[in-house]
Amino acid sequence: MTPYFATVLPGLEPLLEQEIRFKLPGAAALGSERGKVFFASGLPLEALTALRTADNLYRPLLRFRVGPHKKHLADLEEAVFRTGLEGLPAEFRPGRGPVRFKVNAGRTGKHAYSRFDAAEAAARGIARQDGRWRAEALGGHEVEFRLDLCQDEALFAVRLTDAAYRYRGGERAFTAAALRPSVAHALVWASRPEPADRFLDPCCGSGTILTERLGYPYARLDGGDLSPEAVAAARGNAGERERLAVRQWDARRLPIDAGAVDKTVTNLPFGRQISAGEAMPALYADLLRELKRVVAREGSILCLTDADGALREAAERLQLGCDAVATLSLKGLHPTLYRLRHA
Repeated sequence: MTPYFATVLPGLEPLLEQEIRFKLPGAAALGSERGKVFFASGLPLEALTALRTADNLYRPLLRFRVGPHKKHLADLEEAVFRTGLEGLPAEFRPGRGPVRFKVNAGRTGKHAYSRFDAAEAAARGIARQDGRWRAEALGGHEVEFRLDLCQDEALFAVRLTDAAYRYRGGERAFTAAALRPSVAHALVWASRPEPADRFLDPCCGSGTILTERLGYPYARLDGGDLSPEAVAAARGNAGERERLAVRQWDARRLPIDAGAVDKTVTNLPFGRQISAGEAMPALYADLLRELKRVVAREGSILCLTDADGALREAAERLQLGCDAVATLSLKGLHPTLYRLRHA
């Protein structure tokens, strides 16, 4: 069993833990902290990339104590040097030629040095191990290390995934306020996807939630948006699929029969997404009234918003049950994922 940790948007740790238990047979949960979930698995790295709520995967190399003063940077360098990098996967180890690397560092707590100072100290420790390791701070590196300092504890790790993992590779169109794919997947995962689902995103934007739902079997998939530009982007991102339709519409008047949807997952308009002069309580009341109409009696509505008062007020008036699933830390905002259902 090899130890790993996955980074995730703060607030989504429990959903990622659920995904690990479901998708990685035999994996052992090792706990979590803000933005990280630790686990051990005997599966190959390729199998771990099935975790789509994760932003990146790492292999921890060392935990050690670190002092708060600049003189302690020498101790940090020595600790990294003495790790020996024994836990590095074979493909990350130097061959005949040099290996360019980078250290990204983060810092929480009171320290007399910056995160850049800490990253440079760690880089010196790596370079001392083998002359083939070449620090490259400006990009173009083959290996990326991560150093997290939290008060007097440090975690040193190597990154196993690249940007293609987090953003699903290839070219994608993103509209304003679009969710990144890993966050959209967390919303989909919270809906408990099943093959018989008739699924709807009524405010689909560029279709990130729809494309994440395409990763699981479904019976029917519908999405739409008021913006023709968003609809065009969503169609391009989702591609031509059977039993999938993306249409331009007003989500307050959906061209969908009553009770024809099992699960709705959506990033509701809030904050900068709301047009000037738009009354939030009235908008949410109209949106939820229409969703209550199209969602089957045993179905569910999952929606993300930071307009908690407007959502709860509309749900109460419409006699919809309303439970908070998770509160996220997203670009300076703290929206909550809510599950609504027929009372």
